[in-house]
Amino acid sequence: MTEPALVFEVTIKSTPEKIWEAITSPDWSKRYLFDSAIRSDFRRGSKVEWNAANGAAMVDGEILEIDPPWRLVTTWRSLWDPSLAPEPASRVTWEIEERKGACLLRVTHDQLERSPKTRGAVTPGWRQIVDKLRDCVEAAA
Repeated sequence: MTEPALVFEVTIKSTPEKIWEAITSPDWSKRYLFDSAIRSDFRRGSKVEWNAANGAAMVDGEILEIDPPWRLVTTWRSLWDPSLAPEPASRVTWEIEERKGACLLRVTHDQLERSPKTRGAVTPGWRQIVDKLRDCVEAAA
């Protein structure tokens, strides 16, 4: 049986470009993603990592799709806990939809059927991440 995707949405009073910058900039990601700096050259097929302040990889993956400033799809392998690292990679999709005077950010984490520990670990975190991303972007406006 397929587990339902984890889907988190938030409306952000900003532009797609500013939200994209927040998603893809290490300086921004540290502000909302548990002090993890994103690292990648942001090309399809490239590696992506979210690193802790000490440089340790917290999450790693590969860029599956990229369409700035609208969509980023990566694989996701949780590394911050040794019990999560052996699980198969899942997938995270960041989508930005422009709305009148704001944007909708939708983060979908799926393909978690064979990664139950990861699912349990990320479920409460994603709500915090998208809410804090919104707060950071809106505060900077």
